[in-house]
Amino acid sequence: NNKGFSLQGYLIRPEKPSDVYIFGSHGYRSDGKGEWARYVKHYVYELGYNMFFIDHQSAGKSEGKYIGFSSFESKDGIDWLNFMLDTFGKDIKIILHGISMGSATVMLMSADEKLPENVKFTVADCGFTSALDEFSYKLESLKVPKFPVLPVVREINRRKVGYDFGRDTNALEAVKKAKVPMLFIHGGDDKFVPTYMGYLLYHECVTEYKDLLIVPGAGHAESYLVDPKAYQGKIDEFINKFI
Repeated sequence: NNKGFSLQGYLIRPEKPSDVYIFGSHGYRSDGKGEWARYVKHYVYELGYNMFFIDHQSAGKSEGKYIGFSSFESKDGIDWLNFMLDTFGKDIKIILHGISMGSATVMLMSADEKLPENVKFTVADCGFTSALDEFSYKLESLKVPKFPVLPVVREINRRKVGYDFGRDTNALEAVKKAKVPMLFIHGGDDKFVPTYMGYLLYHECVTEYKDLLIVPGAGHAESYLVDPKAYQGKIDEFINKFI
């Protein structure tokens, strides 16, 4: 990538060749294989699509010094899409699918001016509105005063790591400029990235077609485990419309 780090990607192909590729973006403290193993059955074996997922900076087998909470990851993500076009063909169709921090990543990618037209829609599962909002929420839930902790940490991060927790991870602003149809998914019992963030992202999204699936009883990143039928059903609806 542009920071000089070597990043790792993985490709799983179906039995019969397909021009559809899922781009998978994993969450905080996860990695490509750990996040996407459970989705292979539906995407690859049932739908017959290719799955291309990555290890973000500082995760899995990818190099890196810091996690960017979607800031670095979304820029790398656009580079990965261009790599996919160069490697797999200029006419492929791409579905973006992100979970947690990876969800914020694909939301930022969906608003990027450099987003290739090959991207047909985005699945944003349990993403935060911004890393700043997420940290504020965590401090509140721990009953830790936000001031002076948050401004100090934000400034240290900006100087040392090179991005701003608010401005550079702002998925809420991104969905106001989204260029593709968006499917938002959130667990109804998510206490880590609170469910209201999913409602807010859906509400503020300006794209011509959008939908929201709230899975009752699902905690953070558990929607697929709790109700795979509903989860797959919504994705299949988007596939029928846009692929």
